[in-house]
Amino acid sequence: MHKRTKKWWAAVIGAITLVCAGAGLWHTVRSQPLSTLAGPVQRSLKLGPTIDRLVGNTHFKGMIIAIRQGKVAVVGHYGEADTTLHEPNSADALFPIASMEKTMTATLVAQLIREGKLNYNTRLSKFYPAVPGSSDITIRELLNHTSGLFMDEIAPDQELTSDAAAINYTVHNVTNTKDKQFSYTNANFVLLAGIVDQITGQTFYQALKQRVLDPLKMAHTFDAQHIPHGSVVAQGYQFTDKDYVPEVLDPKLVSSLLGTGSIYMSITDMATFQLALSDGRLLTRPQFVELTQRPSPDSSYSGGFFIGDNNNRVVVGMYDDFPNSFKTYFQADQRNTAGVLIFANESTGMNIQDLGEQIMGVL
Repeated sequence: MHKRTKKWWAAVIGAITLVCAGAGLWHTVRSQPLSTLAGPVQRSLKLGPTIDRLVGNTHFKGMIIAIRQGKVAVVGHYGEADTTLHEPNSADALFPIASMEKTMTATLVAQLIREGKLNYNTRLSKFYPAVPGSSDITIRELLNHTSGLFMDEIAPDQELTSDAAAINYTVHNVTNTKDKQFSYTNANFVLLAGIVDQITGQTFYQALKQRVLDPLKMAHTFDAQHIPHGSVVAQGYQFTDKDYVPEVLDPKLVSSLLGTGSIYMSITDMATFQLALSDGRLLTRPQFVELTQRPSPDSSYSGGFFIGDNNNRVVVGMYDDFPNSFKTYFQADQRNTAGVLIFANESTGMNIQDLGEQIMGVL
């Protein structure tokens, strides 16, 4: 992670402590009710004029889902996924999800802990002794970004075509600062994905498919290198003085982000996952609470989420060298009584977190 990104995350952490869910309902305006998600879809709530004006003023292009009372209410769609093919952003379009993937990696780890195959105090040295200081690093510290490990988010010289290659790239480039304060670095979750590989004997994507995607019937989630031909794949754009200025995401970078930014998926699949994670379908309620508990009053990151003072959970995802295109955002309270999920493929006129919080304020 670059120094400028570390400053950006520091701002995120500070802002998250102020996050709170608002009250009210979404009023009627153009929207696309969902019938493809598992479980009932609440059809009476629509994206409203307030939200529409807010989003319209930001040059936002992408998808927005509203969650009410543990259900997907509606999905709003803005702009095109691919201007060359004139493909609109849609409920099934595939977006690279950046750091939102960390919540999925953490879920697999929590499932393995439930099965007694490791625990939160297991040492990294059991799996990757070559990592500097690994005997003093626990699974919990990896999940909370308090391991002391550090590694810049820099694309390798060539695309990495296997889990082993991505893990080896991390093992040979990560350093140990020995500082156990919060420090956000993708290396923590690449190593967690590698631990999933070692314990299950599968690739990370195979384990994810068996344990999460297939049980939840998530049919629009793929490893970046195995997206089916014919899929609608969102392209990255930035706004300069006009919409849709291309900002192409480097596949070499994506290939290095195993477990932390290498998955493409639809917004509907992500909504399905986030609801299932906290309603007992993937983890029991006590297991979910344990995974997402705040490490301390001074640290707010746990198990893939930032946890606000009111226990809202928040994810903000982006790619360091491509900050003007793909961004993901999720915020919900612990019981999913209110939530918002955003997938963007063009830069907005405001920080994606600010946009998400303003939308939450009218839910």
